Amino acid sequence: MKVIYLLAGYGFSLLRVVFGLMWFKSGYAKISGGFGVESLVPVVAANADSPVWYKHFFAQVVGPYANVFDLVIPIGELLIGVGLVLGLLAVPAIVMSVFVNVNYILADMIFTYPAEIMLAVILLVGHKFSTAVSIERWLYPKWKNRRLDTGM
Repeated sequence: MKVIYLLAGYGFSLLRVVFGLMWFKSGYAKISGGFGVESLVPVVAANADSPVWYKHFFAQVVGPYANVFDLVIPIGELLIGVGLVLGLLAVPAIVMSVFVNVNYILADMIFTYPAEIMLAVILLVGHKFSTAVSIERWLYPKWKNRRLDTGM
């Protein structure tokens, strides 16, 4: 039984690292390729499949602050990737990956995003195993002891 847990830990950790590399590659491609949200505003507005409230959000919030979103989106993808590859704050990184993918789906940019959401759900369900080989696993006992010492 212990061997099964060990294999599951290594398997889920490998899956987490591969998923993180996908996010890191996507963020890096956006930063190095001159990603721009401004050109997506008219595309989302003209899209028949995007919800009306999302079109309004995109036009009223994303459009005027496109220069901010030009940085936030790629940096967020890089941070998700780094968190998943290192296994540091892996669960928040997985949750943010779902959030970003849902936004891509709402903008009707459906490519591999449903598959990525499914992969994120699998990692969330098996988060005990997906952090078996991670920095978080090494730090958790120190965080736990510190929290107990300070009375938090």
